[in-house]
Amino acid sequence: MVSSGNVQNDLSTVKSAFSKYSSIVSELSSSWKGNSHDNFSSKAESFNSEFSGQMESCMTNFAAACDLYEQYKTTKSNYNIAQQNYNAASAAGESTSTFSSQMSSYKSEMESLKSQIESLLGQVKGVQLSATSLNPSASSSGGNIKVSSGAQDPNLIYTDDGYVFPFAKGVSAPVTSSVGPRDQPTAGASTNHKGTDIGVPEGTEVHSMSGGTVTNAGRGDAGGYGNWVRVQHDDGTVAIYGHLSKSDFYSPGDRVEAGDLIALTGNEGVSTGPHLHLQVETSDGEVLNSENIFDGYWPS
Repeated sequence: MVSSGNVQNDLSTVKSAFSKYSSIVSELSSSWKGNSHDNFSSKAESFNSEFSGQMESCMTNFAAACDLYEQYKTTKSNYNIAQQNYNAASAAGESTSTFSSQMSSYKSEMESLKSQIESLLGQVKGVQLSATSLNPSASSSGGNIKVSSGAQDPNLIYTDDGYVFPFAKGVSAPVTSSVGPRDQPTAGASTNHKGTDIGVPEGTEVHSMSGGTVTNAGRGDAGGYGNWVRVQHDDGTVAIYGHLSKSDFYSPGDRVEAGDLIALTGNEGVSTGPHLHLQVETSDGEVLNSENIFDGYWPS
């Protein structure tokens, strides 16, 4: 919501949301390439058509909000000038009525502009995007508009327990360090490893192994992971994905589903080379071995 003194921040939030939306749609389109979808071109065209009208409306409202914010800045500048003149006249013992009237008029205009901006941003942020041509479902959460697949992706590996292997079919995923005691591979690394290290090239897409809520994402509190995503699963377990190069597809508080693209692998933090640190824990903090979770499903 737009509030006094925070208009620019709110606009930046929506701009970031649309940037994220554009990025996800692009990546989603890329992930569909090579899949066994029949008549992909016609379905993709139908998908784009369903979204275009809603997106055009969103962007029109967003552009209007930006224009109004420019007016707001000008009005606020005029208000400040009138206030300075009022103070100067008051200090000199001169009449302040003209400046007082100007201030009142500018203040009223600012309130009107803020109300209009708030209304426009409310329409943009509250939009519910939906398209059925390729079975995607859409949701808006925290002002972030995102697209996630509503059906199983034929490119991903699903276990009978409903978990999704973090990498797509065809990605070589050798285990470079298992859960448990080990020699310290580099300074700062643990000797009692709590996760499974999987050696993959930097930039490999990482998919959420289960549905849940993102609780951490980014570098700020990643510690030795360098850059991470932490997901609290619906079944009570927790998954940590560490040493990422990109972790901002989702933000803390966002909902993810099993198979959603949540990160790209990297080599950040305490690391000896590009890989994914996959750590799975129970609600009590007991470390689970992901090699066992995906036993029989691990790519050869």
